[in-house]
Amino acid sequence: MVAPRKRARTKKGEFRGDNPSTPNINEAWEETPVAKKAPAKETTAKKDPVKKSKVVLPPPWSALYKAMIIRGEIKE
Repeated sequence: MVAPRKRARTKKGEFRGDNPSTPNINEAWEETPVAKKAPAKETTAKKDPVKKSKVVLPPPWSALYKAMIIRGEIKE
């Protein structure tokens, strides 16, 4: 894989030119550092949270319903 390159700049921000006395090295371009990817984490199956069941109320005419009102478990 070829390392990505970008134009080299001076301290003032101007493009730097190539030095003709060094034919094997191109000073006008510089390699950019490549950040290595972190290894992928293995995902585990998420457990479903325990679902609370809905409270099923007895019919309003039943004795159980009236007892729940008296105990204060439900409001009329």
